[in-house]
Amino acid sequence: MDRDQLRAALDAGVARLIERAAAERWPIRADHCFLRIAYDNAVGAKWDTLHGKPAWRNLPERDLATALGVARRIEADGLPALIELNAASLRWRAKPG
Repeated sequence: MDRDQLRAALDAGVARLIERAAAERWPIRADHCFLRIAYDNAVGAKWDTLHGKPAWRNLPERDLATALGVARRIEADGLPALIELNAASLRWRAKPG
């Protein structure tokens, strides 16, 4: 997939996560939170300390593909994956989970 396809797939995946999060009353429901989790876990750090904003334009395509994989993992595994991946993101950001 090229950058535009990756962005479209990630946007579609996040839209599905938002719907599921609302239906299942997940603690995270905002698009920017799902994207934060996906991008941080894709690069193994607070993503915007390594790349400029916006992420979809500045992350290498391999990292965007990994972020898509993170979103797909949350979609497949549900709340347990969300909690695990969010905790990792918050650790990289030095925020309590």
